[in-house]
Amino acid sequence: MKRYFIFSLLAFVAVSQAQIYKWTDGSGNVHYGDQPDAPHAKKMNKLPELSTYAPPPVPEKQSIPDIEIEKEDKVTDDEKQKKPFKYRELKIVSPEDGGTLRSSPGNISIFVAVAPVLRKDDYLKLTLDGATLKEKYHSTVISLKHVDRGLHTVSVAVFSKKGEQMISSSSTTFQLHRTIAR
Repeated sequence: MKRYFIFSLLAFVAVSQAQIYKWTDGSGNVHYGDQPDAPHAKKMNKLPELSTYAPPPVPEKQSIPDIEIEKEDKVTDDEKQKKPFKYRELKIVSPEDGGTLRSSPGNISIFVAVAPVLRKDDYLKLTLDGATLKEKYHSTVISLKHVDRGLHTVSVAVFSKKGEQMISSSSTTFQLHRTIAR
């Protein structure tokens, strides 16, 4: 018990003896320390308060006028159906045209960009070397396995749920290198 008391007393004395000094250097920078590093350092009893920043107020969200809401509500399903949905863009992003791919097992990925986003019931069909594959792809990343080495041409098209072609991409040609063990 005496040891704890002595230790506590020494810790209190050490803390109470700590002094804080403030000085400004030749460049105008203000410094604080427990030892006066400059001849003109001033002894302080208390550190200054921390600097804080209050962000500007967030503006309130603008509400849509009731007139615009009424106009949107008046659009009927018949009017929406008169304007058929169309894709604006479809292109193969990877592999790039004239590019080279390397895959020993012959596995490749075709990355497709479509705008607007592919609708739920629509799907992609891939044409590889003039032959349209029978698979329907619902993702814009198409993985192919065991593709032979050599020069290949690939294109892609979007089809509606009724099977009607909506848009097709231009063809992309790439070279596939496969390592052959001898």
